[in-house]
Amino acid sequence: MTIVGTGFDGDGVVQSRVRWSSQGAITSLSRAVTSHTQITATIPAALLSEATNAAIWVEQFDRIEQQVDGTSNSMSFTVTTATSLSVAPAAETLGINGSRQFIAEGFDSNSGINWSVEEGSAGGTISSNGYYTAPANIGTFHVVATSMSAPSQNAVASVTVTSTGFTPSGTMQVPRTGHTATLLKDGKVLILGGGDATAELFDPASGTFSFTGPPVTGRLGATATLLSDGRVLIAGGLGLTGGPDGFLPLLNTAEIFDPATGTFSSTGSMAQGRRQHTATLLENGRVLVTGGYFDHICFTASAELFDPATGMFSQTGFMLSERAGHTATLLASGEVLMTGGSNGCAPDAADDPPWDPLFAELYEPSSGSFQGAGNMSTTRIHHAAVLLSNRKVLVLGGIPSLQNLHEQPSHPWYAELYDREAVAFSPIVGLTISQDRYTATRMTSGLVLIAGGKDAAGMPTAEVELLDPNSGALTPTGALGAARVGHTATLLQDGRVLVTGGTDANGKALGTAELYK
Repeated sequence: MTIVGTGFDGDGVVQSRVRWSSQGAITSLSRAVTSHTQITATIPAALLSEATNAAIWVEQFDRIEQQVDGTSNSMSFTVTTATSLSVAPAAETLGINGSRQFIAEGFDSNSGINWSVEEGSAGGTISSNGYYTAPANIGTFHVVATSMSAPSQNAVASVTVTSTGFTPSGTMQVPRTGHTATLLKDGKVLILGGGDATAELFDPASGTFSFTGPPVTGRLGATATLLSDGRVLIAGGLGLTGGPDGFLPLLNTAEIFDPATGTFSSTGSMAQGRRQHTATLLENGRVLVTGGYFDHICFTASAELFDPATGMFSQTGFMLSERAGHTATLLASGEVLMTGGSNGCAPDAADDPPWDPLFAELYEPSSGSFQGAGNMSTTRIHHAAVLLSNRKVLVLGGIPSLQNLHEQPSHPWYAELYDREAVAFSPIVGLTISQDRYTATRMTSGLVLIAGGKDAAGMPTAEVELLDPNSGALTPTGALGAARVGHTATLLQDGRVLVTGGTDANGKALGTAELYK
């Protein structure tokens, strides 16, 4: 602020100082006396952060006597807070008919926002809560947010519509989260579980869902494995009705879905109940089931084999560590690579080889035994593991903030590659992703589609990126129509990816589905 007057002095015994008064508080402002007739004063941002009435004046202050020798007239001001309206995200890429919610920020929420599309109806449609549906033609369009209390204040988001990206693809018969989605040999997808005792089929040709089944038992957190003969094995998980102890019962039962008849039937039971376990189809047609919770707090190292010829399970040794929330990846050698997970019953289980194991292990089908397979750079829980076309395994995400019995490296590799021939992990340098608990799907191009999950603040996200495992480069590729965590992503026979269900940002299970092209 420039103050013009007379008799100003900045260097003598009696100096001019600028005073600011607001809500009973007086503040001396930083000032520069440029001449006897002009002062430049600086008003700090903190004094302007809230709407208020204020006054400013100049005093002649005697530094020796420590008293005011004279005071100028005062000027009164009304401080108003500036509104800076913005739209997030400011730029987005969507597939044809894809949808995205835009958020208006930096305005008085009581005033409300008017949403519009700058290009008119050809630019898509948008609802009052900021959900934008892209048009059926490609191009660049603009979503406009205007403050209802101050129509002159508006902000624009640019939307590029392409022939690739996510588009809505119908709605499941039942909202689901934590369910399974299994690609069948006829190209349809079997979807079941997620807190509901029903199952349904997705038909890519029509883009519709229809009930099938029902399952013998309603399950939450079960595994579903496509068998060599086209049937599906469903094993373990939690039952849907509580037991006498108040907990949902841990299931050791299993059942088979037959696509030819659309029916479920019981098969043999596992030696023990499990959840957060893995189930992997081996080259010999059997299914390897490993780890998981064996009660409500403790994990197991046991493993079992399911034989489709007999419909029975049999034990096949023990892993080197208890594991739950781990991954199991079938290698080109026929072995199965186990990475990450938690073990033991508590962080202080000192007899466990270290809690949240760094080391990986291999299951060898011919001997039915497990052996060590090198150490990862960091512990991982609920991470992703993807077999690449070069036969290496991409392991990424799932790095817990709390470590037990060993310290977290200061700069852990966010992603690393496992080489079976070298029996070692190597880093993908420089790769970081802000979200976690996402789905990671290897596309026919060799790129890995990373969709949804939780962001850095722990909230479900709609972010989608393509990862090039060779370079470690991440490329945004549109966004999901809804933020999701606990969803599924299934590579279809035509190269598209089906995303179903999950939990949204409001904690509700979703029934919607989307297709990525």
